[in-house]
Amino acid sequence: MIVNVKATNKVNGEVTSYKLEGNGDEGFLYEGTHMQEVADNIIREINNNLILLGSPIYTIKPGESAAIEAKTFDIEINAE
Repeated sequence: MIVNVKATNKVNGEVTSYKLEGNGDEGFLYEGTHMQEVADNIIREINNNLILLGSPIYTIKPGESAAIEAKTFDIEINAE
């Protein structure tokens, strides 16, 4: 499954968009790298917010969307 991620920084308004590939059972990858091991600090910070307890990334199904309000980011995800 592909999960489209769009995160808006609440401080400066910067928008970061990217795709994760995987599923809730086996985990997700960003460009072949586990989502917690990504070198890009901004993407890794967004991913860390996505894995917190109760995050919809583990239960979302293809065709569904969800919003996550984190301390620093407003995050929108949708699954393909």
